[in-house]
Amino acid sequence: MQLDNLLNLFVNDFFNMKTVITILIMTGLITIMTLLTYSLEHQALKIRRRRFTFLVHGIEAGSVVLSMVLLRQIFWTVNSGSVVSWAYATAQLTVLLFSLYTMRNLMVEIINILMLIFFYAQGMYMGHGAHFVAVFITMTVLLSGTIIYISHHQTSMMSSQWRYLALQLVYGGTWWFIIWSVHRFQLAYTINILIVFVAYMWIVRFCVQRVGRLIDRFTQLDQKANYDELTGVRNRFSFDTVTREVFEVYQKRTNVPVTMAMFDIDHFKQFNDQYGHTTGDAVLKHVAQHFDQALFQAKTRGQLFRYGGEEFVIIFRGRSATDAQQIMTTIRDSLQQTPIDFETQKLMVTVSFGVSELQTTDATFTDWFERVDQYLYQSKTAGRNRMTIEGQTVTLS
Repeated sequence: MQLDNLLNLFVNDFFNMKTVITILIMTGLITIMTLLTYSLEHQALKIRRRRFTFLVHGIEAGSVVLSMVLLRQIFWTVNSGSVVSWAYATAQLTVLLFSLYTMRNLMVEIINILMLIFFYAQGMYMGHGAHFVAVFITMTVLLSGTIIYISHHQTSMMSSQWRYLALQLVYGGTWWFIIWSVHRFQLAYTINILIVFVAYMWIVRFCVQRVGRLIDRFTQLDQKANYDELTGVRNRFSFDTVTREVFEVYQKRTNVPVTMAMFDIDHFKQFNDQYGHTTGDAVLKHVAQHFDQALFQAKTRGQLFRYGGEEFVIIFRGRSATDAQQIMTTIRDSLQQTPIDFETQKLMVTVSFGVSELQTTDATFTDWFERVDQYLYQSKTAGRNRMTIEGQTVTLS
């Protein structure tokens, strides 16, 4: 009889309108978090700046906190000032665990752990759980380890159904022990709730896998469309897209400089003719990656593009031509110190540059681009291994 009453209580709680509302709200929050994460991570992959990536992770973590706050406030309103319910607790667990699977950053990992402390401290404040400190500490250590494991082994875990199932049981079980130490649900009732949670997370796993594959596919398409396959830097298509935006923005912001630098590899044809096209490809890759890494490490705000053949272009936002000259000279000097190893000899590579700022007299992007191209030609006709800045050619030692 007692079991029948417990089962009826569980069924009524599961299918009542308040629970349906909670599920709908939780699903909506998860959907918004997924879309937000995809769009932000997509931008982070395109921009590839450490500060921007850190900002993205901060926004993702903030969305988790905001989701938890909204969930609590909505449930508080729906339940007339009470948050003591399996539906609310399960919704909390689902949102937190889902954020671990999709966002994959340290801040979200920390939030998952801090929520334990917050939840138990809240229960203590309400006069519950003071006699179960040992349970709380034990479960917190176990759950923290589970959270860290999930964060760092997501790929292998998602590919193994039984490992995934085991981790959901540990994650949900430890959470419910902590909830039990604050709100004394009956054991059979708690086990039923845990089963429902694991079943729901199994559905979430299916959705996460599908979303992950979709994101990976879009990432691969973006990589193919915007990045050069040989060198790994941005390609001509990306150059056309980015420079159009840059020109429109900086043409209006005349007080902020933007500089274009174009360079190509001196006597590149000789590498192909003398050593073969494989060596020529190695030279292209070496030069491109050297400049790309140096631009990033020095925080120059410079974007590198392979324009075509052995020609490359760098856009320096917020940098004057003089600034660009100093940066390019430093990178070029380090390139001279890292020759390419070919069989028993070292191949030295030199480059020629053309550099110019965007001018107020540039009516179109073509005006700016053709001036830079002309400066590069001026450097090459002067003997190569030179840099021409605003019409003035200097020899590089």
